[in-house]
Amino acid sequence: MLSHHDRRELEKIERWFEASDPELAAALREGRPTRSRRFLTTLLVTFDVTAGVLLVAGLATASPALTLCALLAAAGGVTAHLVRGHHRR
Repeated sequence: MLSHHDRRELEKIERWFEASDPELAAALREGRPTRSRRFLTTLLVTFDVTAGVLLVAGLATASPALTLCALLAAAGGVTAHLVRGHHRR
């Protein structure tokens, strides 16, 4: 059990969080992790571009290894897009 003093100190910290970063405070209160949308978008675009570049390189050089890497990158990109879409709901 917390003492009266400890409870007051925790309330001060809570008020400070609410004032300084309301989005973080709401995420902590609801128990959901915060996600940077910009980071996720950058990651998805990177997957897409990587898959495209590897596919073009694989087809241009007739390299099965590059083509396989392109397919794996594309599968990762599709999976990331699906997970992101699922979390938005």
